[in-house]
Amino acid sequence: MKKDQVPGTNFIIFQDEDEFKYTTDSLILSSFVKKGKRALDLGCGNGILSLRIADRYEEIHSVDINKIVLENFRESLNVNKLEDKIKIIEKDIFSLKEVYETNYFDSIVFNPPYYDYENIKSETIPAKHFFDIEKSLYIVNYLLKNSGNLYIIYPTYRLAELIYKINLAGLRVKHIISIHGNLNKDPKNSIIVARKQGNFGNDFRDFYIGQGEDYTDEMKRVYRNEVIF
Repeated sequence: MKKDQVPGTNFIIFQDEDEFKYTTDSLILSSFVKKGKRALDLGCGNGILSLRIADRYEEIHSVDINKIVLENFRESLNVNKLEDKIKIIEKDIFSLKEVYETNYFDSIVFNPPYYDYENIKSETIPAKHFFDIEKSLYIVNYLLKNSGNLYIIYPTYRLAELIYKINLAGLRVKHIISIHGNLNKDPKNSIIVARKQGNFGNDFRDFYIGQGEDYTDEMKRVYRNEVIF
């Protein structure tokens, strides 16, 4: 197990070399999450998103079913003395209606698996970690308060599909942020901010990680854990 510093914070994070390790996508996503009272980190993994937004919320609930990464996360919470603020829920995402009443969270942050469950071959499902993004969005709608926000990152080539399913679930897209490696690269991933009971109409913007051999000013803000919005 490896011990690292969470960029822009005084927190420590423990990561297993054989399990999911956080990437810049998680850091960028967290910098678009506004302050609130109660947040849900959906599929929290090692807890990078929870740790990055810990100072913006009174209470954070972090949900995952992977026992190994959750043990690492518990160690992180213990070292950082965050057990009273961040609550770990070892539960399948699709069973959360058994845990929470509706309209419970101000914000939900979500870095989901990217596999295309509708087109994936059946024989590859166990290895690909089968995941139903559409079903998860209905859970998000159930858990969010009215006017609450979902912050989600997803491959740009599947953006139209995601927006369609967000609308089906009763949420409305408010912001679309395309993430570029640099000024000359097309975006690989995009962040969507969607609102429960929001109106139609959204803003578009581009986010660039690098400029020449240096990070952009916005990416430097990400590493300082500043809120971009």
